[in-house]
Amino acid sequence: MILPIPAIDIIAGKVVRLEKGDYERLTIFGDSPLAVARKWEAEGAPMLHVVDLEGARLGRPVNLRTIRKIVKGVHIPVQVGGGIRTVETMRRYLDLGAERVVVGSVAVKDPQEFEKMVAEASLQIAVSLDVEEGNLKVQGWTEKTTIRAAAFARKLQAEGINHFIFTDIAQDGMLTGIRPQVIREFLRESGVSIILAGGVSRPEDIVQVKAIEGIEGIILGKALYTSALRLPEVITMLQGE
Repeated sequence: MILPIPAIDIIAGKVVRLEKGDYERLTIFGDSPLAVARKWEAEGAPMLHVVDLEGARLGRPVNLRTIRKIVKGVHIPVQVGGGIRTVETMRRYLDLGAERVVVGSVAVKDPQEFEKMVAEASLQIAVSLDVEEGNLKVQGWTEKTTIRAAAFARKLQAEGINHFIFTDIAQDGMLTGIRPQVIREFLRESGVSIILAGGVSRPEDIVQVKAIEGIEGIILGKALYTSALRLPEVITMLQGE
């Protein structure tokens, strides 16, 4: 079954959502990330996706204390991202109990440090591929590159990375649905399996996701927080034939 994975994005200890990764287009959805995490767990989430958005922008953990409370306060796996750009930071999150760390910028901008991370914990690393018109963006989506995402994913898979999170930035936080053709093109060119993020916001998106081979999970954000989708219903849809 494709895993439905609620997202908990954190700024200043609060649960927020951004539109297209724009820090100026921010909506607060809760003052207690731990309470939100427990709500998703109670509704059947098999995993959580927690992001330190300030960490992503600054390149170092900012909301570590809040994330520790989440990891220690639920009984389901938690993958953590945002500002994980050194082996030491990776270790801190894994040592406090995170199931997996999500990295992005370090894989692009500091390949030597990334190589050390892979050598130490390749099976617990997911690489976030934040994609705009086929190219990667880094630094919390604030910096464009000319690196083709599909080719980069192929390269990383050959180096031992098995987990990839693919975000179609144009759709993220917009509640406008997914772009199946963009996803299929990436999967065809890269040859990797992905956790999909960005745009899953309607029942028809779930139907479309199920029809795309190579998707092993979907990260659900704004659609859950606005009740455009309800987690128990998503789980039922994903379990059905």
